[in-house]
Amino acid sequence: YRFLNIPQQRLLQEILEEVSKVTHPDGSVEQLVGDFYASGMDTLSINARGMEPIQPILDRIAAINDIPAMMEFVNLQMRSGDNSMIGAYISPDDKNSSLNIAHFAQTGLGLPDRDYYFETDASVKGIQEAYKKYLTTVFQLVGDANAEAQATVVYDIEKQLATAHKTRIERRVVTENYNKLTVSQLNATQPNIGWSSMFETLGMVVDSVDVNQPAYYQKLDAMLATVPLAQWKVYLKANSIGSHADILSKPFQDAAFEYTKVLSGQSVQQARAKQMVKRVDRQIGFALGQLYVKRYFNEDAKNRALQLVNNFQKTLEKRIDNLDWMSDSTKIKAK
Repeated sequence: YRFLNIPQQRLLQEILEEVSKVTHPDGSVEQLVGDFYASGMDTLSINARGMEPIQPILDRIAAINDIPAMMEFVNLQMRSGDNSMIGAYISPDDKNSSLNIAHFAQTGLGLPDRDYYFETDASVKGIQEAYKKYLTTVFQLVGDANAEAQATVVYDIEKQLATAHKTRIERRVVTENYNKLTVSQLNATQPNIGWSSMFETLGMVVDSVDVNQPAYYQKLDAMLATVPLAQWKVYLKANSIGSHADILSKPFQDAAFEYTKVLSGQSVQQARAKQMVKRVDRQIGFALGQLYVKRYFNEDAKNRALQLVNNFQKTLEKRIDNLDWMSDSTKIKAK
């Protein structure tokens, strides 16, 4: 359901509307999906709470007293999907597809790409100003009196990080985006990031990882030693608010939309129900899928799908048999 067309959205919304209005046994798929959807549709409660849901995160940022403590915060937030200056993901090793490894990519920016910080044409300037206005607004919403100055701090840190980002064209050279380094190498050359502590916090036991763009992490490590801690805390505050803005009260949602509509050209926010259908699918899609299959994928539909797959396999086998450039032993493996 990752790219939902309109008919599919309507079918899923019907399921969500129904299960959210009925009490279900605790722990059931219906209870999980229904409660999740209902909580997102309860805009009265969401708006009444304002910034309260993220206050514990902001309090933790305020309590940070040194760089190791800050990196521990960054690492813990990664575990909940709230990424900031570290871009980690798991996928196959580019040189050994049978092995999944940890990869680390350039990240840390609020604008979509590094070029947005350096281009000077009118359209990009408009996006830069919209982003700065958004940062100022969210700082105002959480009660910061010097919101504009805080926004400038965030933008300046991001621009410094952007100088070490590869351009889109540079990233097309696949071989240069594969740099397998040992943990000991990373600890020796980038001590401020605290790689070993990061892996321990994330529950990862590794001896080497792929660093897609090493220059970014070299720049980050250097900045951790030169940018004042107070400024990093402002940066993390903006990132944490931004990560949750679209699920906080309406003023936060509106601020985020005013910025993104400059990027997308979308003039009107999507209906709340449509947003929640996508959010449920994105965050608990397997559970929603179970309800969809139960309702719409009956035995007849399953048989038709199996027949379609079987017919495709038979056609493919015939085409393989007719290939004159493939050996008989290879044909057997291909089938």
